[in-house]
Amino acid sequence: MDKVKVEGLNPDFSGIVTAPNGKKVDIFYVHPGDELVVEYVKRRPRQRSLKIHEIIRNHSWDLVQCQVFGECGGCTGQHIPYPSQINLKFDPIITSFQRDLGITIKPVLESQIYAYRSRMDFSVFPGTEGPVIGQRQRGNFRKVVPIQTCSIQSEWANLALKRVRSVLEGMPNVIWDRKSEQGGLKYLTIRKAQNTEDGMLVFTFTEGFESHPLLDEFRKVCLADLHQGSIIFCYNRPKSEVSAVGRPELLRGKLTFTEKVLGQSFEVPFDSFFQPNPNGFLPILHFIQERLPEEREVLMDLFCGNGFFSLLYGEYFQHVDGYELTESSIAIASTLFAETHPSKTHSFQVSNLFLSTENLHSKENATLILDPPRAGAGKLVNHWIREKGPRDVFYVSCNPYSQIEDVRLFIGAYECVGGIIIDPYPHTPHTETVLHFRRKGS
Repeated sequence: MDKVKVEGLNPDFSGIVTAPNGKKVDIFYVHPGDELVVEYVKRRPRQRSLKIHEIIRNHSWDLVQCQVFGECGGCTGQHIPYPSQINLKFDPIITSFQRDLGITIKPVLESQIYAYRSRMDFSVFPGTEGPVIGQRQRGNFRKVVPIQTCSIQSEWANLALKRVRSVLEGMPNVIWDRKSEQGGLKYLTIRKAQNTEDGMLVFTFTEGFESHPLLDEFRKVCLADLHQGSIIFCYNRPKSEVSAVGRPELLRGKLTFTEKVLGQSFEVPFDSFFQPNPNGFLPILHFIQERLPEEREVLMDLFCGNGFFSLLYGEYFQHVDGYELTESSIAIASTLFAETHPSKTHSFQVSNLFLSTENLHSKENATLILDPPRAGAGKLVNHWIREKGPRDVFYVSCNPYSQIEDVRLFIGAYECVGGIIIDPYPHTPHTETVLHFRRKGS
């Protein structure tokens, strides 16, 4: 046995320790100054890992509000004072933008650091002492940590979680046993709009279970004992470990919920992505709105999803072009835009921008908004921006590190005239940024 001390924290909130062999190892849920009793264990030939036998905490955990913090694979930073969380997350990103690209971005702090998530997905497993509803353990996908209440979701959602648990305690056989392949329920998804009263419960089952006699009784119990506005069952492949995806069955309410952002209503499908903290995302939306150019003829919305930015800013432009890979998202975006802005023209196209930019047509005075996946926009899009991009570009990113690499490819043709970094997901290492670029010489 050896004793090692936590030397510092990484941007992802993991602690830095030096293993007995001299190598640096990252350990979560610790604080600088904590001591670890460890053993260097041989796992495979030429491979060893650090086994922790005891953590001697030399710092208080009074900040932690979650009963299962340190086990659940969700939050990793509740034990760290919020200002320190911000420094850990923001400083390396701000430094990289300044050092590598000469770009200055300003930090914006979050005011609500608990009860902020509008969507949570919980795994459901059978247990020896009753149903297990919870989150996967960090580093161990096979183990689920039971959760009674979650401190980053709303009280409405915690009450819904409690009621569902009560229902499942009375009907445990409805739960899918991944070993015996009996039962059917795999996941529970709770979605609650931040700015309307809409909320829904989505139960994800294995395909084929919809015809099981046990499910008829479960339907009746859910309708009688669960009082949320919308209850949805959906069905996907037994081996598919994804939630709220599959053929839907509506028990009550509707297959969408209504969320309001900047006064604009959005109908969000049960299986669709939507910003999990809309209010925490507002600084980025205000940043863009305040900087929209005076000439507002065409808005280009790349990686548009269901048309989030098009719907928000469509009223300011005569025409909107949206581009997205998923056909269902394009259909939703086109329908919603026509209903929301009937006096505006629009064109939403199914486009794989990672393979081709042939469909992109830009006017010099157009405004471009792009919000790509975490991996970034891809070389084709970045080269297109450099060669043919419009005067004003707003680049929104959920991964500033991939954003830095993207910006390198077109920064020669543009200058950055402003940017912010925000923290819509406190206690996690995730951040969001937006940068405003203007073409040089325009």
